[in-house]
Amino acid sequence: MFTNSIEVRDATLKDLNEIYAIEKESFPDPYPKPLLKAFFYHPGIYIVAVIGGEIVGYAIGIIRFRSLGHIISIAVRKESRGRGIGKKLLKELIKRLSAMGAKKIRIEVRESNEIAINLYKKFGFVTKEKIFGYYPDGEAALVMFIDLP
Repeated sequence: MFTNSIEVRDATLKDLNEIYAIEKESFPDPYPKPLLKAFFYHPGIYIVAVIGGEIVGYAIGIIRFRSLGHIISIAVRKESRGRGIGKKLLKELIKRLSAMGAKKIRIEVRESNEIAINLYKKFGFVTKEKIFGYYPDGEAALVMFIDLP
């Protein structure tokens, strides 16, 4: 793992094209670019992971109902996966959502995405429900939560 060479910083609108490119390569049903842009104007966290000046991943988290953190998306460029980038983004997102008052954090994840599910479990997330037909292709989502101290 090369986590020491990974810089995590706040995303800016200048990063949107690179974020959208990562989104498109990471998900079969990517968020549209205007929606990714809209999250810049929503109270929450929008961060990017950078290695050598290149954006290699991003994460978005928001606060709902004053105390529920909701992870909207975490994605890492295909060629940069397996280097601890997703882990570092998730750790930073949890830290920042907690600082904003989150008592609990929620995420929905494709039930076939074992790599992501295992990462969330390592952080203490627990599956609380399953939403059948959640994704446009009909796949179910696991709804996972973590309680924060």
